[in-house]
Amino acid sequence: MTKRLLAGAALLTLVAACATTPPDPSMLNNARDAIEQAEAADAEEYAPIELRYARERLNGAAQALENDRPDDARRLAEQAEIEAQLALARTRAALVRAELQRKQEDLEQVRSDLVEVFGEEAIQP
Repeated sequence: MTKRLLAGAALLTLVAACATTPPDPSMLNNARDAIEQAEAADAEEYAPIELRYARERLNGAAQALENDRPDDARRLAEQAEIEAQLALARTRAALVRAELQRKQEDLEQVRSDLVEVFGEEAIQP
């Protein structure tokens, strides 16, 4: 009788160990955070395609979690995070390009003002 109880307990332990753990919804948090950062940086204007892809993949990851497909959910969540990071990088690059353009225009205005006041020789090396 004791052997049967021990065997039964061992079998239950084995079955419990083999059972899959439910998917962790927090696996989507990194992707959500990355999307929020991109949105806050104005990616909707500067990288709308990448932001849309990130949102679509995040939605797909959430659906995969609901359908008990944690591997698909993890893969899609990682892709969503990467797309959001790309949207953020492209947004930052666009903002830097715009700032550079403003600085170049300011420099041209200063040069023009110098020439107007002091002549061409003011900007000659």
